[in-house]
Amino acid sequence: MANRRRRRTAVLGVSVGVLAGTFASSGAAPIFAAPVALPAQAAPAISVGLRQGQSGPEVKALQTALVGAGISLAGGADGVFGPGTRAAVASFQSARGLPATGEVDAATLAALTPAAAPAANAGTGELALGAQGDAVKALQQSLIAAGGFVPGGPDGVFGAATEKAVRSFQRWNGLEPTGIANAATMAKLATTAGAAPAAAPAAPAATAAPNPSVGLKIGAQGTLVKSLQRALINSGITILGGADGSFGAATKAALTAYQGANGLTASGTVDEATAAKLGLGAAAAAPAAPAAAGNPYVGLKAGAQGDAVKHLQRALIQTGLALRGGADGSFGAATQTVLTTFQKTNGTPQTGVVGDQDASILGLTASGPTGPQGISSGSGYPVFGEHGDRVKAMQKSLLDTGIKVPGGADGVFGSSTAGAVMEFQRREGIPVTGKMDDQTAGRLGQAAAPAPVPPSASGIALQAFPVQGQCWFGDTWQAPRGGGRLHQGLDVIAPQGKEIYAVVDGKIGKQYVDYPGSLSGNGLRVSLPNGTYFTYLHMSAFAEGMGVGVPVKAGQLIGYIGMTGNAATPHLHFEVHPAAGGAVNPYPLAKAVDACTNTASRA
Repeated sequence: MANRRRRRTAVLGVSVGVLAGTFASSGAAPIFAAPVALPAQAAPAISVGLRQGQSGPEVKALQTALVGAGISLAGGADGVFGPGTRAAVASFQSARGLPATGEVDAATLAALTPAAAPAANAGTGELALGAQGDAVKALQQSLIAAGGFVPGGPDGVFGAATEKAVRSFQRWNGLEPTGIANAATMAKLATTAGAAPAAAPAAPAATAAPNPSVGLKIGAQGTLVKSLQRALINSGITILGGADGSFGAATKAALTAYQGANGLTASGTVDEATAAKLGLGAAAAAPAAPAAAGNPYVGLKAGAQGDAVKHLQRALIQTGLALRGGADGSFGAATQTVLTTFQKTNGTPQTGVVGDQDASILGLTASGPTGPQGISSGSGYPVFGEHGDRVKAMQKSLLDTGIKVPGGADGVFGSSTAGAVMEFQRREGIPVTGKMDDQTAGRLGQAAAPAPVPPSASGIALQAFPVQGQCWFGDTWQAPRGGGRLHQGLDVIAPQGKEIYAVVDGKIGKQYVDYPGSLSGNGLRVSLPNGTYFTYLHMSAFAEGMGVGVPVKAGQLIGYIGMTGNAATPHLHFEVHPAAGGAVNPYPLAKAVDACTNTASRA
């Protein structure tokens, strides 16, 4: 292992704020290496050729310059060029568009030296990576007021996190996402951030707007904003950052999109009509009284809460319809929309309220849910969200008929596969539902097959812990995430550049590479012969030689901790998929081999 080296990093600009609440919700304190200014006194010169294994004042000067440029460095400027410093150098190189070798060459030295302490791009008035001072602090304050997420707050240092925040603001506002605060960006920030104070707006006069949500606009903060964001998410609108209680540019864009889609004035501010449409400000309705004696599901409508709603939502999901937020037991706008779609598909009155026919088709009876008609819990056809062999067989049949299935026959029935089913149904002139029913299966020549066994972690054990200490992790399985998603893995929080290890003997089954807008960032999948695989995401870099098909041993170095993709702090997102199926909670498996206190390097 001692000769293993990193071969590349891919630190690219991505959406900021999507996971801003991830670690706060789990109780973990995010770990940030706070950028600091270079010392005023002369530091030892940094020379070309510095590399891992060296130590001394020159290495310390290099580390100080990296930290001053906004690069997180595990251990700080300790004068020892170890794996963490190598990762930091590679991250800096990647961010500056240089070959990510992890060693100081002439180009790196030239890029690093001016990045140490300038206040702005010389002669342009622009602020860029490495700038420091009051102008940077003012920029950071404006980004935060506009709804951006700047880890560490307005510290006056233009580091990698501030560059990400600038890129995100530029993307949200239709500007070129350069990460440089140029004149166009500054002008847009002045308009956006100055549109409203950062504090919550004053409550509208009772006579003009008794609804406290009316008047919410960019700059507002608090529980009313959080309620607005949750309502937008439930309606199917994605908000970068999720329901964080801060009305920034992302929330304004989501609100404007909702207003435009619903025939409302697209102002980006909550007015009376928008509040009414979203159900804001009014007390949640109690569960509707059943319209049919003995059946608790008939009559369910928007505002209802509880197990009956959860059963309804699960039945709708089983039919192949995608329900944002999942079966959460709360009948909101998203559930109403999906129910209406179900009613339209099945020819029942499109009321958004559960009727007798709806309950019958969905298998919601007085004695409890039995499952939708035509969908068997034993033998039958694959349903949306399912993993396994019968999904793979269906996908192969679609491919054989000339229908394109994005991702191929991967055994996962997601939105791409549902779209392929719909394309086949349209071509065949049969009802377009996106579901595998008797008629569709008959046209495909697809026979009923046993339902997959629910994924189980039984028989799976980790042979090594995936991260070098110090680190931290908690049980955040199925915790809510932005856009109505649920957490499907384990987040191990550790400083940038910490080592990542294979947890079993296997081989690399898939490799993910970061790109603008990527959720996963850099990542790997370690696979076993029986199909079980372990997913690693948000890496800063891969260990040398990593690629699809490469065999690995438990405990072998495969990469380094980073924050590529949708990540607001350095960490590893780790998933376990038994037999190539759905994910299972990896927390108990990781806890059994917890080595977060082991700081020894295996490089």
